[in-house]
Amino acid sequence: MLEKCDYRLVRDMMLEAVYPVDTETIPLEEAAGRVLAQELVAAENVPSFNRSPYDGYAFRAEDTAGASKESPVTLKIIDYIPAGYVPHARITQGTAAHLMTGAPVPDGADAVLPFEKTAFTETEVSIFAPVSPGSNVILAGEDVLKGTKLAVPGVRIDAGLAGVLAGQGQFRPLVYRKPLIGIISTGTEIVEETENPGPGKIYNTNRYSLQAACALAGCRSIYIGTARDDVSAISAMIGQALESCDAVILSGGVSVGDLDCTPEAMEQAGVTLLARGVAMKPGMAGAYGIFRADDNKTGDRCGDKDREKERPGTCGIPVFALSGNPTACMTAFYAVAMPALKKRMGLAECLPVSVRVSMDADYQRKKQSLRLLRGRIDFTASTQKILIPEKQGNQMLSSLAGCNAFAVIPAGQSVPAGETAEAFLMD
Repeated sequence: MLEKCDYRLVRDMMLEAVYPVDTETIPLEEAAGRVLAQELVAAENVPSFNRSPYDGYAFRAEDTAGASKESPVTLKIIDYIPAGYVPHARITQGTAAHLMTGAPVPDGADAVLPFEKTAFTETEVSIFAPVSPGSNVILAGEDVLKGTKLAVPGVRIDAGLAGVLAGQGQFRPLVYRKPLIGIISTGTEIVEETENPGPGKIYNTNRYSLQAACALAGCRSIYIGTARDDVSAISAMIGQALESCDAVILSGGVSVGDLDCTPEAMEQAGVTLLARGVAMKPGMAGAYGIFRADDNKTGDRCGDKDREKERPGTCGIPVFALSGNPTACMTAFYAVAMPALKKRMGLAECLPVSVRVSMDADYQRKKQSLRLLRGRIDFTASTQKILIPEKQGNQMLSSLAGCNAFAVIPAGQSVPAGETAEAFLMD
């Protein structure tokens, strides 16, 4: 078991030990934000026929050779084609079809002209300039060509992909199930909303911060409860969570005090500890482990059934025990836990997006450990500048509100205002 090593090493260990949850089919209208679990290859061209982008006229381009304002070419209208209908006649020399936006271009025609560039009656249309073959014709397959790979598993379904799925007749896509995350709070000092926070007591903020973060990431969550500072009580709640959840997150009881017994409780519940603590501030205290499938019957919730059959015990349910200090808890959540949750969700890209940012103020405190400064990147500025709140303490949760990134300050370094630093996004 590792102790107080680089948070990125612990993050990667947890990533290596977990796999996506199982899949389900859902109605396309409910698929926004879900993670696609199927490869999508175009089964047909989009559009499936040559179509018009305008209300206008379709004709043979060669018939307009020599046309001018003084000597226009006049064609006989032999067909009318609304969108959603098919042509009734082939276009031949000296003829044209009146058609609407989205309507099929009839056989024989190879050009379209908007009606406002013509003069027309119910039976004839006059054209005042030569038109090139292919003008204003949307060709079959111009948007999507049959056989093209349109999407791969592991991407979120956005508005564009939803439309692409519909265009291929995929109205019940295969997606990864939303993971269920069990949230457990520990600490005798914690009280819930229905209780009175008397002397020495505090409201349970970590529960709501963690549940909000999970929901924003695309997971479901369930609050298991608050356990007193007791190994058996905490272990029982972990066991309860492991019966139905795809990951478990605890807060509190992970430091070195007399009542910090969460790591022991994890082991008592059958969790294999991979790391105790990480070398960063805030969020140094913590315990990270895996509840493995071979030793404990976790069923399909471990994910990757084929891998589990080939290599029993390599898949498992991640358990994250984070600091009870609110911002330390959330910093470790985004730095260590979030990538593993993304992998459980089925996302192909699990690591946070890394960017270079300009510091808006001096950071002159040289720390022995790597420092993660919460802040907000201003994407509207000409250069990406991160705005760092002054309140960066472990307990100062208010300064996390509105933040979207962490600036990464290496151990022993300071960064003057205007200098650049590495940062990663929270989403």
